[in-house]
Amino acid sequence: MTPAEPVELHLLCLSSSLSPRRKTLTYPPKALFTVEVPQPQYIVEYGSNVTMECRFRVNGELKLQDLSVIWEKKEEHTKEVYKLHKGKENLNNQHSNYRGRVNLMKDKLQLGQSMLQITSVKPTDAGTYLCLIGYEGADYKTITLQVKAPYRNITKRTVTVQGTAGHSEWELICQSEGYPKAEVIWHNGEHQDFSAKANTSYEAGTDQLYSVTSTLKTNTSVNETFHCIFWNKEFKENTSAILIIPDCPVSSQRTNSRHYFATAGAVLVLFGSSLLFMLWVKKARKDQDREMCTNNAAVKVIKLSTNEEEGDCREISPENEELESKYR
Repeated sequence: MTPAEPVELHLLCLSSSLSPRRKTLTYPPKALFTVEVPQPQYIVEYGSNVTMECRFRVNGELKLQDLSVIWEKKEEHTKEVYKLHKGKENLNNQHSNYRGRVNLMKDKLQLGQSMLQITSVKPTDAGTYLCLIGYEGADYKTITLQVKAPYRNITKRTVTVQGTAGHSEWELICQSEGYPKAEVIWHNGEHQDFSAKANTSYEAGTDQLYSVTSTLKTNTSVNETFHCIFWNKEFKENTSAILIIPDCPVSSQRTNSRHYFATAGAVLVLFGSSLLFMLWVKKARKDQDREMCTNNAAVKVIKLSTNEEEGDCREISPENEELESKYR
């Protein structure tokens, strides 16, 4: 849509002789007042700030009370980003996505520059924006904002899995996060394409970033090199990671890990039970030996006591006297 096309836009009436209500104006206007954009397209990284600009003519000193500026995002349901009505800021109808994140540089208005800053840019900010200016006439221009989040950080893993017919296979995994949705390409060191054999999944988060996970299974030989490439078609950008098949299987095998931990747990339980049983048997034997010694001592004391009654004047030790008194 260009300004030369006759379209109807809802703008605030700027003339001081008219009431400040919304009126429907038909474009192009008869006045020579025009709005221009020095940069019709902006490409911004996720999380950074952007300042979009449109320009208008100011003859002499700016009469702020006669100026109205509206920034809108063009969608099925138009979102109001910012509004300055007759020199006064009015954010009553500002869309919630932009609250606390936009700022109009008012010191630039005198120079005929409407500069809108959006902070902490998100994927949902991408789209077409309208810059509408009313001052001694009315006009507008469109600006396109594109947001990208490069797939810079790639997490990679190489593990062995149980394949068909009992043979082991290698599973190569690459995962990263970015925007917009990226294609994952696989090839080996000889640049043979393995992309068709890979399984790639996409999951969009609350911030609209895509979490992309791609898995390639292969029964290739050790020390072979593979590349996983995240290709951002929209911005013609790519990032890649290198995976090398190790000489020996990785200990943390996905399919056998549960069996390994279950077996290890069972062995530990069995060992612990055996140890406890042995300690119990040992303690029982000690108790039994102690009881036998005590009984033998008691019998001996009884015999000594009997002999004494029969006139056998044997000497009884203090220990035996204590045992004798205990068992009387």
